[in-house]
Amino acid sequence: MRLQHIPATGAPSGALFVSGGTQRPRVSVVGYGGGKGGGGGRSPKEAPDSLHGTSYARVIDLISEGEVFGPAHGLNEALRDVYLDGTPVANADGTLNVPDIEIDFRPGTQTQDPLPGFPAAESTTSVNLELRFGTPWVQTLSNLQLSAVRVNLAFEGLSEASESKGIGGYRVEYQIELSTDGGAYQVVLSSAADGKTTQRYPRSHRVDLPRARQGWSVRVARLTPNANSNTIADRTLVDSYSEVIDAKLRYPMSAVVGLKIDASRYQRIPTRAYDWKGRIIRVPSNYDPNSRVYVGTWDGTFKLAWTDNPAWIFFDLISNDRYGLGSRIPAGWLDKWSLYQIGRYCDELVPDGFGGQEPRFTCNCYLQSAADAFRVMQDLASVFRGMAYWASGSVVAVADMPGDPVYTFTAGNVIDGRFTYVGSALNTRHTVALVSWNDLSDMGRQKVEYVEDREALARYGLKKVEVSAFGCTSRGQANRVGKWLLLTSRMETRSVSFSVGLDSCRVRPGSIIRVADPNLAGRRIGGRVRSATAAQITVDAELGVRPGDRLTINLPSGVSETRIISTAVGQGVTADMTTFTVDSTELTADMVGLPGTVLILTVTAPYSEVPEAECVWTLESEALSAQRFRVQRVRQTDGLIAEIAAIQHEPGKFNNVDFGTRLDPPPVSVIPPGVQPPPTGVTITSYPVISQGFASHTAVFTWERADSAVAYEVQWRRDNSEWVNLPRTGSTSIEVPNIYAGAFICRVRAVNALDVTSIWASSAQTQLDGILAPPPTVTSLTAKSLVFAIQLKWGFPAGPSIIERTEIWYGTSPSFEAAQKLGDYAFPQDSATLMGLSAGARLYFWAILRDRNGVAGVRYPAGNGAVGQASSDAWEILEYLKGKITETELAQNVLAPIQKVPVLETRIEQEEITRKEQNAEMAQTIATVSAKVGENTALIKEEALTRADEVGSLGKRVTSVQASVDDVSVRADGALDKAGGALDRANQAFAGVEETSQAIAQTDGKLAAMWSIKVQTSSGGKNWIAGIGVGVENSGGVRESQVIVAADRFAVLHPNGDQVALPFAIVGGQVFINDLLVRNASIGAAKFTDYLDSDATGFGGRPLLRLNFRTGSAEFNGQGADGSRTEINNKGMRYYYPNGVLGARFGGD
Repeated sequence: MRLQHIPATGAPSGALFVSGGTQRPRVSVVGYGGGKGGGGGRSPKEAPDSLHGTSYARVIDLISEGEVFGPAHGLNEALRDVYLDGTPVANADGTLNVPDIEIDFRPGTQTQDPLPGFPAAESTTSVNLELRFGTPWVQTLSNLQLSAVRVNLAFEGLSEASESKGIGGYRVEYQIELSTDGGAYQVVLSSAADGKTTQRYPRSHRVDLPRARQGWSVRVARLTPNANSNTIADRTLVDSYSEVIDAKLRYPMSAVVGLKIDASRYQRIPTRAYDWKGRIIRVPSNYDPNSRVYVGTWDGTFKLAWTDNPAWIFFDLISNDRYGLGSRIPAGWLDKWSLYQIGRYCDELVPDGFGGQEPRFTCNCYLQSAADAFRVMQDLASVFRGMAYWASGSVVAVADMPGDPVYTFTAGNVIDGRFTYVGSALNTRHTVALVSWNDLSDMGRQKVEYVEDREALARYGLKKVEVSAFGCTSRGQANRVGKWLLLTSRMETRSVSFSVGLDSCRVRPGSIIRVADPNLAGRRIGGRVRSATAAQITVDAELGVRPGDRLTINLPSGVSETRIISTAVGQGVTADMTTFTVDSTELTADMVGLPGTVLILTVTAPYSEVPEAECVWTLESEALSAQRFRVQRVRQTDGLIAEIAAIQHEPGKFNNVDFGTRLDPPPVSVIPPGVQPPPTGVTITSYPVISQGFASHTAVFTWERADSAVAYEVQWRRDNSEWVNLPRTGSTSIEVPNIYAGAFICRVRAVNALDVTSIWASSAQTQLDGILAPPPTVTSLTAKSLVFAIQLKWGFPAGPSIIERTEIWYGTSPSFEAAQKLGDYAFPQDSATLMGLSAGARLYFWAILRDRNGVAGVRYPAGNGAVGQASSDAWEILEYLKGKITETELAQNVLAPIQKVPVLETRIEQEEITRKEQNAEMAQTIATVSAKVGENTALIKEEALTRADEVGSLGKRVTSVQASVDDVSVRADGALDKAGGALDRANQAFAGVEETSQAIAQTDGKLAAMWSIKVQTSSGGKNWIAGIGVGVENSGGVRESQVIVAADRFAVLHPNGDQVALPFAIVGGQVFINDLLVRNASIGAAKFTDYLDSDATGFGGRPLLRLNFRTGSAEFNGQGADGSRTEINNKGMRYYYPNGVLGARFGGD
């Protein structure tokens, strides 16, 4: 059915309006009461309404191109299918909701009669503008075919109230003027509304139009001034105007409806809607549109009938030469046979989702404007999940519906045996669909049907898609559209492309094909026939096969046929040329393969024609099937080579969409899948256990085996706690002993041979009995100070327990909220050491016990954490560093004595003598040149060159001496260097030493002298550097000398015989000094670990002042022979006489 909305305002296409006449006002005479007698007054009265208007709206609506079927309930009940302002004119029982209405209908034939009661064609335009004195209303008319214009006025009540006369009538005068071709206005009507009315009073005036060349202007003016008083009602409106053409029109080939409506019931022209069966089109001659039954075999002829089958609507729109593409596409170019198959598929009955049945696809659309032809064709094809394309001189429509593969492709008939696959993007795998459709029960308003794929939601999350179902007026059909869309995006994710030769002639877009790719299948399942009869096929391959498997062959005619295998015999030859035979009774169940060189397959029924040698075959079984694809494109590339592109085709989705059947795709590969299916049937049970007098419960988690799974990962939790991981297992059950009572949930995921995991499969929440008490707390937690470290130790409660581990947490503040986890320590480990701290670092610690169920006990301590501090004792730290430093090879090299080298000393002395002699000769030459500087500057240049050469020679000799001295060491270390180089290359490491000496003198006065030595090692992309730099610079007139040291650890060693002292060290940015004398110090903050004494001493050598930081006390001693002293601590103060007797005490003991 079809529902059209026609708006109330404006002039819709084909909507015409004719007004009824008016009745002249009646004048009523009101009498007076009272007489001469006693006199008396009279009460004001309201006069009755004297203005009454009777108007009718005559409307012609153009429904459609003809011929149409008409009202959905037939002409006898046509008023049931007419709606005014959303209300049906008549009910199903025949009662009228809108009385005084007439309807007439023309179906749109070529010879239909004009509608009676419509002598003219009128187009009405709403104005609804108040007409005020001094402000006339003007309208220009440009349609030169007009015969007249009708001006429709409305008076919103006319009355005047006074205290003496009551409420009576009122008079409003007005006039209508007309201007032709821009000339002066001529008065064509002067009139007035005189009387009383409390209702809306309409009045209409027809103004005949003279001939014109340019057009007319109509002006309406109010002659009576507006009262603007609360006692007078005189509001006047220009309600609308109608352009009138005097003619009786029959509107050939147009379906029209004429309505006559009592205008007094509506303030405006009401909106109209019609429940209509649309165009009568061509349908197959053996088709009954009402019962949707096809009788017998179709001969290709057509008959005229109404139908909502989208396939035949598609055919009509393309073949019709008036409003379709028939003038460009002859009917012979349409593939009506493919449309016949699609049409029968559309008419099949499926569940509607509400307990009934409905056709699979119907189309109820209303095409109101011209649009791109290709787009309209594709929109119509989308109703039956199809597409249209041009091929081989015809328009072909194909649909995504069940079908048999028309051809088979294997590595044997594909160029290079190469198949290229592409997977769909994740953002195209939708999980929720919002399908828009039109609800006929709600005046065709658009509704949205929500459809979700729960399996896809669990895997991909929320991926929403919005789609408009074209021509859909059924909620069930909209739901199927959403299900098909979601299943297609989830199940058909693979596309394939390959190149073939003449085999491309057998397929076209929309065809279903088999693809037997041995690389994806994991073994060979296709090839070419070696020889054959109609029932016995010989293939040149070693295959695993069993009776009942399916053998498909591309026959010489191009038809692909499938038969069932009854027997299989393998024939081969051994190494000694002995022929052997293996029949099907000896085939292994695991389908590994036969040892023969050929395989003879016998089928249960012969093929329709004898296969020839080199015909392509494919073998399928319950364990392995060829892939199905639907062809999307066939493109010629080079000569006879064509490229075929296809999308994955899943046959099982259609029954799932229509009937909700289980979707079980056939296996297409024996290779472990990249997407592992999850296990099913996860359940939880438990049983009690008594061991060593300790009663407990054991939980048992079980599940069903998943395909291709070799192992399973299991997690569980109790009462929404953290998930607890269990060891990977290869069985389908696992136990957890010593459980606590609570609500348990278990989830399991499968793992295949490629270590690909499935999504989690969860159990239902199950209440189990078990231990009620949580794990205990540790009995103690202590921290011990170490150098650059803190050692922790804790204790466990006595008695049986199921403690699994101890969690240690630490933080820099005493609050647990800011703490972080140090680590998990398996029971019964009871100590841990936190290394790498700075000296004096203070931390707070907590311990939490967890049992095998992952349940945590109460943390210890419950409040502020246990305090731990790294050692801040300078002596202890320096002794520790001294031991660490003296153990290094560098320290040993530094502390080792320098050994004398006699040969080296001799050569150095000889070099010194030679150098002195050369310097003397150089000085003599320079003096000679200086004496003749004014005579020959060339000699100066020559001397400079000579001097440079000699200095260079001297440098070479010095280098030579060093080389000679070091010759023995170089030779001795050669092998070591080579070995070290090889080791460096093997370990991808680097070690180097660099020494640099540099002197700079520039003309701008900059002087600098620098010397540095740097050592570096590199390993794993990380560098370690140590170096010393010494330098003096003069930059900008400022001289500065500096010594810079770069090292992780800097220390000064004091060798004293066999003993080594460490007076000073810098480690990790902290400075440690063993003994320090400071004359003047400024300290911002300090920590003292022992005591602080004054330099001055008194009686008995005691310091005059001692501050003890360990006990928190202060001691003041007398000077000289005065042995008195005073002590102050946190308890009080004591004074002692010189003889040691307590003299005074303040505070406690």
